[in-house]
Amino acid sequence: MSAVWFDEKEVPLIVERSARAKRTRIRIDRTNRRAVLVLSKRASERAGLAFAQSKADWIVRELNALPAPKVFADSFSFDFLGEPVVIRHSPKSRRGVWKTDGVIWVSGEAEFLPRRVADFLKREFQSYAQKKILELAAALQVKVSRITIRDTTSRWGSCTRDGHISLSWRLCFAPPSAADYVIAHEVSHLKQMNHSPAFWATVAMICPTYKKEESWLKRNAAFLYSFTV
Repeated sequence: MSAVWFDEKEVPLIVERSARAKRTRIRIDRTNRRAVLVLSKRASERAGLAFAQSKADWIVRELNALPAPKVFADSFSFDFLGEPVVIRHSPKSRRGVWKTDGVIWVSGEAEFLPRRVADFLKREFQSYAQKKILELAAALQVKVSRITIRDTTSRWGSCTRDGHISLSWRLCFAPPSAADYVIAHEVSHLKQMNHSPAFWATVAMICPTYKKEESWLKRNAAFLYSFTV
């Protein structure tokens, strides 16, 4: 753990080396709410830290601009794929986690509630995403080998040549149209494994509003990452 200084205050800084990095850069880890200095394999750490220090005001500004963390707890309300829901703790119940009429009920001890809610949302989102993915894959006549829901920090989704599609579970807090765009984007890669005009034409065919949805995700990324477990 390193640090930069701003107005005589220490700001923690994580240093990472990346084989893919072509230049020194700083990124904001919105999940863990910290700054990360990314260095290439051959970059000097001393020079990298000097670069980070020169960007100290930007780092502090970006960290301060992050929305307040949102923690799952009794009575906490939010939107799940566009549907308003509220969490209710039912400690004496023996049903685990279930959703009824806009209420997510959680049994068991309160200390386990955040993780149980997150796991429930991931399962629900996987079910939603799987249905959408298979519908679009059938329309494009492509095959999907596997669907994975993860907590990614740098992208909303990914797709491999062998048909493995991975999505960020945080898309469940976005409007369905935005989540559907990411799904359409990744399924389209099974037709075009690139970002060529042909690829974007495929995306536009199955998600005509993709530019609007892409813009929403860029504007609201920090909001989606503000949900903590």
